[in-house]
Amino acid sequence: MIRSPAYRSRRQLLVRSVLGLTLTPLAGLGVAALFGLTGRDELRTLLETGALPLYLLALGGLAAWHVDRYLAPLLDWVAQAGPEQSAPAALHRRLGRFPRVYWTPFLLHAVAMPVVYFATLDRLDAAHAGAVGQFLLLQLTVAVLVGLPLYLKALDNLGGLVPRLGLPRVQVSLKSKLLLLGGFLPLLSYSLLMQFSWHRIGLDPGLLGLWGGLTLATFTVTWAAVRSMSHSLAPVEAVLGRSGASTHDDLARLRPQSTDEIGYLTQTLGRVFRRLGEQESQMRAVVDTAAEGIIVTDADGAIDTFNAAAEQLFGFLAAEIRGKPLSWLMPDLVNARGVPEPSRHEQETTGMHRNGQPLALSVRVSEMTISQRRMFTCLVADIGQRKRAEERLVTAEARYRDLVETAHDLVWSMDAEGRWTYLNRASHSIYGLAPEEMLGRHFSDFQAPDHQEQCQEAFRTILSGRDLVQYETVHLDRDGQPHHLSFNARAHVDAEGRVVHISGTARDITQQKAFQQQLAYQAGHDSLTGLFNRHYFQQELERTVARVARNGAQCALFYVDLDQFKYINDTLGHAAGDQLLVEISGLLAAHVREGDLLARFGGDEFTLLVYNVSASQVARVGENFRRLFEDYRFHYDGKPFNVTCSIGGAMIDTSVDSADEVLSHADLACNMAKTHGRNRVHLYNPADKDKAGMAEDMGWAARVREMLEHDRFQLVYQPIA
Repeated sequence: MIRSPAYRSRRQLLVRSVLGLTLTPLAGLGVAALFGLTGRDELRTLLETGALPLYLLALGGLAAWHVDRYLAPLLDWVAQAGPEQSAPAALHRRLGRFPRVYWTPFLLHAVAMPVVYFATLDRLDAAHAGAVGQFLLLQLTVAVLVGLPLYLKALDNLGGLVPRLGLPRVQVSLKSKLLLLGGFLPLLSYSLLMQFSWHRIGLDPGLLGLWGGLTLATFTVTWAAVRSMSHSLAPVEAVLGRSGASTHDDLARLRPQSTDEIGYLTQTLGRVFRRLGEQESQMRAVVDTAAEGIIVTDADGAIDTFNAAAEQLFGFLAAEIRGKPLSWLMPDLVNARGVPEPSRHEQETTGMHRNGQPLALSVRVSEMTISQRRMFTCLVADIGQRKRAEERLVTAEARYRDLVETAHDLVWSMDAEGRWTYLNRASHSIYGLAPEEMLGRHFSDFQAPDHQEQCQEAFRTILSGRDLVQYETVHLDRDGQPHHLSFNARAHVDAEGRVVHISGTARDITQQKAFQQQLAYQAGHDSLTGLFNRHYFQQELERTVARVARNGAQCALFYVDLDQFKYINDTLGHAAGDQLLVEISGLLAAHVREGDLLARFGGDEFTLLVYNVSASQVARVGENFRRLFEDYRFHYDGKPFNVTCSIGGAMIDTSVDSADEVLSHADLACNMAKTHGRNRVHLYNPADKDKAGMAEDMGWAARVREMLEHDRFQLVYQPIA
């Protein structure tokens, strides 16, 4: 069974007290026999009558009862009080009465033993008064000599209770112990020897002088030792003797006054308290200047420490909040007992300002033990600004998510391997798939086959750290339909420069592409017949003239004009004219070689650019086209109409300087064909006698046509007078 320190101290004190008071009568009788104050017969009488055993039992019982009665309140308090409680002043006063409690039974014995001894022997009368007095002095001396070592041991046992009881003041000083050991104990020894000599040889003046000298020398040495110890203890006694509490600064000024252990201990204490003072100053500076509020409470949740940051945070001064419950400031932080729960993690709670305004706080609670007292430390930070920022961030994120999710453009991200990690709802309009159906799939699953190599090269470009801006490609939706997409992409890298993910946007430009193609088609084609228009034809003619000038190849230009178009258009209407133009376009286009260029030049005029043809072949080519009209009949409203054409041809060779020149040659040749009876082919001949007049007419015709196309005619009138 494990015994508590208090139980062991109680048992040892009882044993030593009973043992000391039991040995003291026996030692006193032994010394009396040695001195000749008693003999064997007297001792036998004490034993036979039972006086000595009864006396010893009574004395031991008295000692046990006396000491136990003294110790009971002290031990009861130690057993019941908590480790953090301090003993009341009454117990400290009881502790200081121990020397009187201990020596009282010994003094009673010194008085009672002679009475019991001489009464048992029937010698308690006036005749034996001297012997009684001498026996009493002898018992007193022996009692002190026997009890003193046990007394010092009892003090050590009683010291075991001091850690629980506390020591508000010095109970037994070192000087008193030194006086007992260095002065009183030798004096008793001298006195005992003096009594022995006195009893044996009588009172000798010389022996008495020797006793006095030894006594004086002993007390002189003891007094010097006490003075030396007092000098050594002077700094400590000066601190302990102050009325108020001593600070670390006061204790740090302790300086040694001797070269013994006490001096060294004083010096060590001064250094320790100086270091403690420095640490306390550092800790207080840290606490006072900390940006976070620091609140320390005791085991009951009462506020003990309240730093400057906490004052500013809650609006209370430390002096007015100290001792108040923590629940005043943070009611949600404490439990039912009013104390905070320690936690390794940061806790968010609501505090109350002095003005009643709630505070958004972050608190970290830790538990500590100081001087066997359980305490809690709360590190408090104002997170109101952070909370507001978080709310703004959440609002901004919600707004951003709404914008992203409702955007018509595709917003996406993928990992470094090319697998989709995020897509907004625009994926459904582009791919026909919800974002959840595409996440984790590789982007190559959606590429058009003829764009895969191009897309892989673009992906490698992103992984190299370069951005993609308006990169156009074609992806397929769930039904295999192509979608033209314009991608913007950026790679995101880590601290080591490795790509961790890629994000960007994509816009479906399928309709835009179709519109562009339509515009491009309309820019180069005639809207009625679908043939190339005049603008495109003139550009191609210029390129052909330049190419022929470089490589010397020969080409031919045919100018085709319908002979009956004006008649059909004026008599049957524009709808019939348009139908005729469409049918003629189809007729001509069906017989044009692949690579040659057929265009509607304007009105009922067509131009044909034939590549890689010699001068000997030009007439036959033109005649082939004219013969197409011999087998052609235009039917409108159930009536057939014959349609013929006049064709003018011109060679394109190195002698031609410009496209306008060759175009004027072909136009001149066409007019020559019309002049000579229509429905014929005429090739341009520079030696033609009518060339100059025809050219002049053609020039005016060209200028009139240009003015009509550019709306340069102005209507003027002259009033009739």
